[in-house]
Amino acid sequence: MDAELQANEQVVWAPQSGPQEALIHCPITLIGYGGARGGGKTDGVLGKFAIAQEQFGSDFNAIFFRKELPQADDLIERAKQIYLPLEAHWQDQKKQFTFPNGGRLRFRPLANDQDAEKYQGQNLSHAAIEEAGNYSDPSCIWKLFGALRGKGGGQVILTFNPGGVGHGWLKELFIKPAPKGMKILQKQLPNGSSFDYIYIPSRVHDNQILLARDPEYINRLHMVGSPELVRAWLEGDFEIHEGSYFPEFSSKHIISPFNIPKHWPRYMGYDWGYRSPFAAIWGAVSSGRDDAGNEVPYQKGAIVIYREMWGKGVDNVDQANRIGAISVGENPLAFADPSIFNHEGGPSIADQFTQVFAKYKFPSFRAADNDRISGWSQIRQRLVSNPPLLYIFASCPYLLETLPSLSIDKRNPEDADSTGNDHACDALRYLCKGRLVDAKWEQPAEVFNKGKIKLQAYIAQMRSQQKRAKI
Repeated sequence: MDAELQANEQVVWAPQSGPQEALIHCPITLIGYGGARGGGKTDGVLGKFAIAQEQFGSDFNAIFFRKELPQADDLIERAKQIYLPLEAHWQDQKKQFTFPNGGRLRFRPLANDQDAEKYQGQNLSHAAIEEAGNYSDPSCIWKLFGALRGKGGGQVILTFNPGGVGHGWLKELFIKPAPKGMKILQKQLPNGSSFDYIYIPSRVHDNQILLARDPEYINRLHMVGSPELVRAWLEGDFEIHEGSYFPEFSSKHIISPFNIPKHWPRYMGYDWGYRSPFAAIWGAVSSGRDDAGNEVPYQKGAIVIYREMWGKGVDNVDQANRIGAISVGENPLAFADPSIFNHEGGPSIADQFTQVFAKYKFPSFRAADNDRISGWSQIRQRLVSNPPLLYIFASCPYLLETLPSLSIDKRNPEDADSTGNDHACDALRYLCKGRLVDAKWEQPAEVFNKGKIKLQAYIAQMRSQQKRAKI
């Protein structure tokens, strides 16, 4: 917050830097805002409306919806703290603020389609739906767009957290296409047109005012339920699934794409399929530095999954062409499902791939270690490491959808359920088994020179002496 604003006692609200500022300046028709508890969602929307009523004057006609009106009690009290000093007039019976320039903001219930139909003849400039995750079916929310006929085309803001009954449709609409948010998306319409929308993520650490006033807030969140739910509320993590085989997977493992340094070793895992999907996963092993020698935020030994490919009903030659063409110049170590190496009286599937790969100078597949339990363990070790040893580009939606939804096998709790959509996960397992995590891995020691003796060489000499002493 600007120091001049802090010194001015007349300022009743100002946006915190980060998500609230982004919300204030965002002109897009549909905004999904929040994603975690304590992120300052309500204050952000109230502040945006305070600014909008100055901009729109008497054309500002907004409604703040909750599924049930009693849920809005605290919301209304906070609104009074912001709007009454701005000389807005509050009418308790109407649940309405009227601003000096003629704009108005109402608080109304939105429980179902019948409630939404009450506003179809109105000219709304703005609508906010608080806790959109309380709606298992968003049809009543979409109906509100029929009432957006205000100045500037109107705007709808949805605030939400993960874990509610609306978790699925919110994830599908906002999270899957842009897990990190802040990307303009397009919703296709039946008439062939589209409109823009965006997800602005906000976390509790973005709300420094709350944390300053209530330092114990985060500690209390840790007391509310399962570790998965706590993670969802704190991180805004939508990758929560009951009975997930990898509950350790979270949004911290999802990263924005970047140019992989050329010197990082490349690996690939491949799971064959025709009637069921095939899946190929590409990963690079971080050296801890980029090609210029600068440090990167991914520790040495971490695998960064940077590409995926999958399809169904694609023949072997076409699969091989797709894989080879996209991998030109990368020369990855490629590990595949060992079943494709079976000859059964003729050329194996692997032989068919090798023939096609030759024209792309792509190396032949190596048979992967197909021990499932140890393979899953390799993935888990990378997920639980702090910092992580496994990251996945946000541009790999198939893996990002199937990894957290992989379920525990009820007949064998040590294994994952193989009856589900596990193809990308199998490919990842083959890749990770090709690049094992050293159980004793530690950050390499720096090399120190003292005179003509290198410390690492001295340690190696000591270890050699200790080994000979044991023989």
